[in-house]
Formats: sequence, structure tokens, C-alpha cells
Amino acid sequence: MNSSAPFEISSRRNAQRWVLSIVALVVWWALLLNQQRLEWSVSPVYAYGWAMPVLVGYLFWMRWTTRPATGRHLPKKLFWGLVAGLCALALPARVIQEANPDWVKVNWFSQALWVTLMFIALARTGGLKYSAHFAFPLLFSFAALPWPVWMEESMMQSLMKGNAVICAEILTWAGTPAMATGNLIQVADQWVNVEEACSGITSLQTAFMMALFLGEFFRLGFARRLIVLVLSFLAALTVNLARTITLAYLAKSGLADRWHDTVGNIGMAVCLGLIGFAAWFVGERSGAGTQTPERGELLTKDERAPLGRWGAIAILSWLALSEGFTQAWYGWHEKGLKTPSEWTVKLPRSADKFEEGEFGERALALLKFNTGVTASWKTEFGHLWQMYLLEWEPGRVSKFLSSSHYPTVCLPATGLTLVAETGVWVFRSGELEIPFTTYLFDERGKEVYVFHAVIEDRPYLEGTRLSYRQVATDERIGSVLRGERNLGQRVIGLAVRGPFSPVEARLVVEESLAKVIVLKDSEIK
Repeated sequence: MNSSAPFEISSRRNAQRWVLSIVALVVWWALLLNQQRLEWSVSPVYAYGWAMPVLVGYLFWMRWTTRPATGRHLPKKLFWGLVAGLCALALPARVIQEANPDWVKVNWFSQALWVTLMFIALARTGGLKYSAHFAFPLLFSFAALPWPVWMEESMMQSLMKGNAVICAEILTWAGTPAMATGNLIQVADQWVNVEEACSGITSLQTAFMMALFLGEFFRLGFARRLIVLVLSFLAALTVNLARTITLAYLAKSGLADRWHDTVGNIGMAVCLGLIGFAAWFVGERSGAGTQTPERGELLTKDERAPLGRWGAIAILSWLALSEGFTQAWYGWHEKGLKTPSEWTVKLPRSADKFEEGEFGERALALLKFNTGVTASWKTEFGHLWQMYLLEWEPGRVSKFLSSSHYPTVCLPATGLTLVAETGVWVFRSGELEIPFTTYLFDERGKEVYVFHAVIEDRPYLEGTRLSYRQVATDERIGSVLRGERNLGQRVIGLAVRGPFSPVEARLVVEESLAKVIVLKDSEIK
């Protein structure tokens, strides 16, 4: 029988090999996607990740229909040795990831393990050249992962400051005086924050992903794909600049907030449209998409099942063991933990000068909290009061993120100057205890007392309160060894303007906070 003749699954045994192989590979990937979706859910920067499984699957199918003839298959002993090595690395990676689902290094490493397994499986199916044919769709799956933090921060700061300066210059040249100060643009008596008005990294990452996808879709050569990638970068920057200019101009009439989301959505659509046109144009000019003939047969005789029956069973068993061990490890350390007091915040919407605020895109992207509220009002005693509450659900994102929003880091960026740290003060309401760290800031000669608390929903040991301020590798690994995963955190911050003494400020906060925080048990009663 000719080796290129269509392959028929003529026996139950052959069917089992292929079905089990596909199931094992898909299950491994599905477990990775289950971790990655946490980032897609809470970060608008990576919301496009929800489409990545479909895009990767489509590109893989495109490659499958144009796959080359099979070559020398991967030797059996080498195959089993490589699979055993991958499984041995996958177990500790899974345990570490459970406590650090936002750790970029671990997520990239875990994805690399699955991609390597896919290459090995395809090499067993049709040889090394055959496996290399599928390199692009497999490597494209990395586009769903967050960029390293240092890269995001460096690029974001450069884009925001440059965008603000260029925008201010263009508006001034066009007859609307504007001035850029850091990430802020002042137009008349209105300020536009470029962090909110133009989150350049959002469209930039989406643009890069789309450029890579379209380059493969149109089957462009390497040089032309690079051209499309550069054009996508220019399109993202140009559209973001236009978005910032539009919002800054609207700020003069006080309409920026009303049109913020609409302008952003239009900008994203225009950006993707420009990238699509650029890829199509480059593809038309090169005659791409006509060089590689498609294969009509689904399988051929010489194409082996990627993992084989026992390889698939071994991987599925190991994945089950890894998940079981991970849950057992953290479950054992968590047994006997005290159930926390359930509480919520009831905002005084009828209070004088009450105003509920919104968090900027950059705050959402960095902190990745699941829910958050921020508001300001004047108390019945005439005190100006501001409050924010951020909540991270159990198992969603790392507990280390709750320490990222810290007064000594965030408030100086808004123009406040730290005067002193005034100690720890504990607010008590029934069984609820909130340990606040207190600060005194100066706001252009006025005193601002700030109260900040990081609260574990279920403390590791009774009577202790954990403060996560370090995100170094040793602290992350130490968290794993101690069996401390994310059980849910809240960050609550308060600011009250004086003049007061520290003692008076605490009395004001205690009296006002008692009316805002509601224990859920008492609410039911």
C-alpha cells in the first residue's frame, strides 16, 4: 500500500490511540488555559486571550492541511525519555503556579513544557521536519501570555510620557493651549490622565498579536511578516495619539469622561482595520497564499498516533496526579484555618458631596483585582473623606498583587508628600479586626491622614496577619514551601483631611468607618 494513501482507522485499537493522544494533549493545554484565563478575566490588556484558543486551533488546522510527507519517526526510547522529563518538570511547575498564578516566569515555563510536548508528539507522528512544520501555531500560543513586568513598565512609561508631550504640542499648534506634565495633559482648567486616556500597551499588544496571526493567515514570507509587524506598531501608536488628542480636546468642554469608552472602542476598531488592510496589501503584493498546495487526506498510513495509547494514558495519569498532589499540599497546610468574618461596604450615597470614582485602565491592568470601589464625600461632622476597597477572589490572582497598591508608592505620584508613618491602629467591629498602617501626608500645606490595610480573608495562623510587600523569587518559592496560596485578599484605604492630631484622626475614622462597614451576619439579621 502506498505510504501516501489515505489512512483508515480500521480497528478499535487505532481509534483509541488517536483519540487518547488528542485528549491528553488537549487536556494538558486546557489546564494551562484555565490558569491563563485568570489574567484575561481581570486585565483589559490581555482580554484578547479569550480568542487565542480558537486562533491557535485555526492556524494549526491550516498547517495540518499543508503538512509535508512523513520522515523518520522519533525513536521510541528517546520519546519516552523526553516525555518523562517533561512530566517531571510539570509537577513542581504546577505546585508553584498554584500559589503564584500571576508569576510570568512560571507561566511561560509551563507553556513551554506543553509546546515542547507538542513538538515531541508531532515528531513521533511524522519526524522532525514534519514537527517543525507546525512551529508557528505552537509558538503563536505564547502571545496569550503576559509580557514580563519590566518590559511592560519600561515601554508603558515611555509611551505615556511621549504621547502626552506630542499631544500637548499638537493641540497648542492647533490653537488649543495645552501643557504636558509627566503623564498628565492640562487643557484650560481640565486635566487628562494619559494612563486612562491612552493605555498604549493595550492596543500595542493586541496589534502585535493580530499582526502575527494575519502574517500566518496570508502565508507571508518572513520579511513581509516583519513589515506587517512594524506597521502594526506604527498603527497602534498613531491611533493612540489620535485618541489622546480627541479626549484632551473634549476635556476642554468637560466631555472627556462621557466619550472615553466610545473613543477607545472606535480607536481599537480602526487600529485592527489598519493592520488587516496592511497585511492584505502586503500579501497581495507578494502573491502569498498560492505557493503551498493543500493535502486532501486527513491522515496517511505512515502518520502514527502522536502519543500512542500508553503514552496518552501515562500523561493523563500524571496530570491527574499533579492536580491531586497540588490540592493536597495546600489543603493540608490550610486545614484548621479559622473562617473569616464576612463583611462588606455600604457607601453613604446620600452624604454631602458624595462622588463615586472609577479606576483607570492602568490600575486595572497592574492590580488585577476582581472588584473595587472608590468614593469621596463629606461626613456629617464636615470632614472630607476618601475611601477605596479592592478585592481579590480566592485562587484568582496572586496574593502579592494586594501589596502593589501602597500609599508610600502611589500617593507621591499624585502630588502628596509623605511626612511620617504614625503607627498601626486596629479597627474592631464585633469579631472583625482591620489592622491599619497609618500615615501623615502633606498636600500643599494641608494635612492628610491616610489609613491602609491589607487583609487576608483567611489568615495563615490565628492571631497573625501577613503583609506581602516583596515579590522576589525567594519570597514566592517560600510561599509555596509554606503552603500559602491565594485565599482572597482585600485592600482598604482611607484618607481624611485635617488638621488633626494622629489620635483625633483615628477617632474620626473609627466613628465614620463604623457606619460604612457592615458585617454580613448583622446585615441578614
